[in-house]
Amino acid sequence: MAFGGRAADAAEIRVFSANGVKMIMADLAPSFEKTTGHTLIVSFGEAGELRHRILDGEEFDLAFLPALTLRDLATLGKIAAGSMVDIALTEVGMAVRAGAEKPDTSSADAFKRSLLAAASIAITDPASGGVSGVHFAGVLQRLGIAEAMEPRLRLTTGVLNAELVARGDVEMAVQLAHEIRGVAGVEFVALPPEFQRSIVFSAGIAAHESTEARAGTKELIAFLSGPGAAPMIVARGMEPVAGK
Repeated sequence: MAFGGRAADAAEIRVFSANGVKMIMADLAPSFEKTTGHTLIVSFGEAGELRHRILDGEEFDLAFLPALTLRDLATLGKIAAGSMVDIALTEVGMAVRAGAEKPDTSSADAFKRSLLAAASIAITDPASGGVSGVHFAGVLQRLGIAEAMEPRLRLTTGVLNAELVARGDVEMAVQLAHEIRGVAGVEFVALPPEFQRSIVFSAGIAAHESTEARAGTKELIAFLSGPGAAPMIVARGMEPVAGK
């Protein structure tokens, strides 16, 4: 889709964006605004927090969230079901300091032992609805060590957990792969195959968005899923999935 600056038709578009795609939005928003003349007012937060804000009736025009969260909101009448487009893919993984011993991921039992030997692990607070934290909490439950690990978990929101590892504040961190790989001084560790999970982030339009933003919001969906955005998504360590 071709875009052109049209000041007379410019709109303010309110975007709710998950922290998991914060780096992508930091790159794409200025490009979209320059190309179209529209202004993006972006609110970042963990997926669960943004879901609550939407359910509480806070006004927005477009949400950029994990696909499962977005589809749940569509069933609740908050997202226009036909508007949803998958944008980018990543996975959940772990970070250790560069050169440090990595957790043994050769089997579930070996991984369990490695986690129990760790002094501290930073994870996104599962209560916030952050997808990596929710997933890892489930992994600990499946391993039967959730209670034993609780004192060793450092719960965060809105930060790059791998930075805590790089500074030496914690021994390990769990977050989305592209967020870990974007931090210097750490190494990425994939979870054991049985615990790996891919996360798709999708964009969708509010079921009751403002009339003045409607055309611009459709342009934003097209921009995020278009060929112009793909290189910026790849540069941030995610995989474009629109159109696949």
